[in-house]
Amino acid sequence: MTIRSEMEFAYLGERTTPSLCGRMDQACAYGNRPILMIFDGEKIDLLELKVNKDLFFVIVDLGGSKNTQEILQRLNQCYPFATNPIQQNVQKYFGPISSKITQAAVEAIQLGDAQLIGALMTKAQAEFDRHVVPACPEQLIAKKLHTLLHHEPLRPYIYGGKGVGSQGNGTAQLIVKNQESQREAIEIIKRDFPQMQALQLTIF
Repeated sequence: MTIRSEMEFAYLGERTTPSLCGRMDQACAYGNRPILMIFDGEKIDLLELKVNKDLFFVIVDLGGSKNTQEILQRLNQCYPFATNPIQQNVQKYFGPISSKITQAAVEAIQLGDAQLIGALMTKAQAEFDRHVVPACPEQLIAKKLHTLLHHEPLRPYIYGGKGVGSQGNGTAQLIVKNQESQREAIEIIKRDFPQMQALQLTIF
């Protein structure tokens, strides 16, 4: 089975579950190889990215709870036509704002520029908080996520971070400065947030 076939079967299986998630999750089939996913309705294009330098991340299970169904239901209400300023802001974020940040991130990943990636992740989170959170504040204010992202002891070791997927108190991703910073960040998270689980991810 090709990777694309594997992704298609995983997507079809996931669509039978209550969450009705989209195709982005199927990027997992590529493992630690970064890819760019371009969506146009049901059509998806994939581009494998080349990385010039190793990139070190920490993926954090926040140990919280979230209702993905509620988040996606609220966001889907913003399409195809926005009927109020909140819905207009959601479309703005998932349209031009996200596209611009993603294009810059692709360039930064291929250059291996971890500091720029971190700045873009932080910017993406700030724009998400501004434009998207009001559409489902009960799930997206995400105190655990933001407490981690602003945890002062982590600052010497990370370049930036953001929530993952539909956000909420589910998972966070941090980009760190190097392999030693990766270890240090994980130890800090274990010490200061015992309810959370931190895993290392290296893209090379």
